[in-house]
Amino acid sequence: MPFTPASTGSLLAFCSILIGVLYAVLFAIHLAWRSLKITALAGIVIGIWLGILSALVASGRLATLPLNGLPFFFGPILVFCIGFAVSPVGGRLAATISLAALVGFQAFRLPLELVLHAWFKQGVIPETMTWSGYNWDIASGLVALACFPLANRHRWAARLANVVGFALLLNVMRVAILSAPVAFGWNVQPPLLLAFHLPYALIAPVCVGGALFGHIVLTRALWGRQAK
Repeated sequence: MPFTPASTGSLLAFCSILIGVLYAVLFAIHLAWRSLKITALAGIVIGIWLGILSALVASGRLATLPLNGLPFFFGPILVFCIGFAVSPVGGRLAATISLAALVGFQAFRLPLELVLHAWFKQGVIPETMTWSGYNWDIASGLVALACFPLANRHRWAARLANVVGFALLLNVMRVAILSAPVAFGWNVQPPLLLAFHLPYALIAPVCVGGALFGHIVLTRALWGRQAK
């Protein structure tokens, strides 16, 4: 299937967001453990995981698998991110990182949605993946920005940002699947082909996975601090 590459400027912005999300996760791990060794180990694990996913995309074999390989791409992402978040690592982060920081982390979704809208204008992705279609995830970034200054003093702000952000994240996943080239999809033009091309495919493990990881850790933080 033909794919229209994005402009250099929007790609640079996208890669900056990827780097920012990864840096935020590793910095949080460093704050939680105060250990360069553990931070480096986490970086290596994440790097290997992203390398394996990137190798699968670069091989071109993804599209030859059932359902264009999307279950084989997104399945491991969900398992890795959920497993990481419910593990002792996620528990340590939930216990040590401030609610304000956990809420503010989700603000990366605002510039990401601006990039996606630019990609729609450039013909890279379908309109369904933007706020003028069915993806309203830009609101999660705005809510995170509005709520994070209040989150440490008012837990309702953290809860509000968590509920809104998680609901919109689930909607993004739904829209992405239905916009992809699958038999039960919406048959939009152009279809969503980011998963088959680098570096675009990294939006799933880094941005979608990162947001999911962040919401689970924030949920654990709210539960844990309420119990004390």
